[in-house]
Amino acid sequence: MILLKTLMGQLRLRDALFFGGAPVNRVQSVSIALVRGGYPRIPRGYLNFLGYSDGLVWNGIELFSCSVHERAGTVFTQQDLLSYQEKYGLKKVFSKYLILGRSTEILICYDSMGKSYVLLDRSSLQTILKFPRFEDLLYHLIY
Repeated sequence: MILLKTLMGQLRLRDALFFGGAPVNRVQSVSIALVRGGYPRIPRGYLNFLGYSDGLVWNGIELFSCSVHERAGTVFTQQDLLSYQEKYGLKKVFSKYLILGRSTEILICYDSMGKSYVLLDRSSLQTILKFPRFEDLLYHLIY
């Protein structure tokens, strides 16, 4: 938890776009809806992150939220976990993955079978890197 707070502080210094922490009941309802839809549940490390910020945008990286966030006066809309999974009909291809975010070239996922966070190439869907904890993934994305 300390590492997560430190990393979030680093992102604040780097002008990341944060959203208020997601309410616990909203996180629970999204997690239940994901499971009912045939997707993996939200992993503990990402749950901790959502308590600090319901999504994040920084340097071309987007981490999905529990609720859609729109910025007034812009065309920006923050993607939410459930809609992103459903929008692309990824159930068959990603039965063991929960897509947590994206950038131009990668998908940021949780591998429910391997109990790890992974970066997948968006073109080939091949694993680029694996991380045991969300904090390790976030550290890699920042540095």
